[in-house]
Amino acid sequence: MSNRLERFRKEMAAFEGAADPARSVERGHYVPHPKKSLADKIAGQIALRPASTHLLIGGIGSGKTTELLIARDRINELEDTYAHYLDVSLEADISQMKPGVLLAMVGVAISELVSDSDQENMGEFITTIRQLAYGYQETVYESMYDDDYWNDYYNDGSYDSDGNRVRVVEHTGLIPIRPKAPEEIKKLLEAIKYVKQVLSEKYGTIVLLLDGLDRLYKEEIFLRLIRDVKSLSEMGIGVVIIGPIQVAYSQYKNRLESAVNSFDYQPCFDVVRDPDARNFFANILAVRASEGFLGQSSVDGLIHYSGGMLRDLINLTQSAIQEAYLSGSDNLNEAHVEVAAQSFGRAKIFGISDEECDTMERVSKEGKFIPRTEEDIRLLVEGKILEYRYPELRHAVHPALSPLIKKSKV
Repeated sequence: MSNRLERFRKEMAAFEGAADPARSVERGHYVPHPKKSLADKIAGQIALRPASTHLLIGGIGSGKTTELLIARDRINELEDTYAHYLDVSLEADISQMKPGVLLAMVGVAISELVSDSDQENMGEFITTIRQLAYGYQETVYESMYDDDYWNDYYNDGSYDSDGNRVRVVEHTGLIPIRPKAPEEIKKLLEAIKYVKQVLSEKYGTIVLLLDGLDRLYKEEIFLRLIRDVKSLSEMGIGVVIIGPIQVAYSQYKNRLESAVNSFDYQPCFDVVRDPDARNFFANILAVRASEGFLGQSSVDGLIHYSGGMLRDLINLTQSAIQEAYLSGSDNLNEAHVEVAAQSFGRAKIFGISDEECDTMERVSKEGKFIPRTEEDIRLLVEGKILEYRYPELRHAVHPALSPLIKKSKV
């Protein structure tokens, strides 16, 4: 293998973390925020009130998952508190989640933490949780003296040697999706409560960090899931849940704020007007890239075209590295960044309507944006319009999209 190929593979691997923030944290790629981070804030709040509930929202790719993972590690430095991270989007189709599904996921997750416990009845409660979560099969034997035996005799030919009718009954679970069943929810809560008590004896207060619901588009569904969060809180379990950005503009915002102890927002980093944010992004690149691989002009270009979105910074850099390798260059320069940004912008502009294009052009010219309609919210959710809150509240079209919007209008 050539030294050049080996080097470029190493550079690409250093920017793989966009798909798995946990891997980036493990590799030591985490860069502390220039100001007090959400991880610091969440960990501090949990330290004071371990069983409290917290809602964290922000754009997809704004760095919420990384903050949650860092908060988990800091909470776990406390002697009497244990934080457990769970990405609920990996367990079910979150767009169709109903009350009880979140409880089932939590029940399975915490029951795995006590699977080796010799506590009396623990096995029974773990089995109950898994059956209610995923469903189970039950073999039913019906005697010939049962009322319904002869009614179904000719419809089912499965019988044992004593003439008893044998049926296998399928009980569906709450996961992936099931309508709310009050009796089953009650049994599930009882089982979770028992498991939680055993866990608390070993770890202290249990704190759940629930990720993945920022991809949930309908805020009404998210509001219903908060009922599960309240049920967990009533058991003395702390909860930090990541939610979709649109709840900040929802008619349900006040109800959500009153349902949790704190409501935090992770905006984009204003790399244009905040020097600390720009240096933060430069440090992220410096930690991952080999010395001398990125020139100053390419660093400037990557930061600019990222728009202050962490995931976009990582993805753009990877794309530019690939362009540099294919072009035969030994290092990454400004031209490679420009090609990567154009490709990124073309992918991001796909599916934009004429009305949305008009909105984005207006934001580009005036710098003003008040999200009112569903289409406005979608532009924020998809990161086509970016929201900054420091050093001042402002909105901007994603810089990789801005040139394409102007061309499309021409």
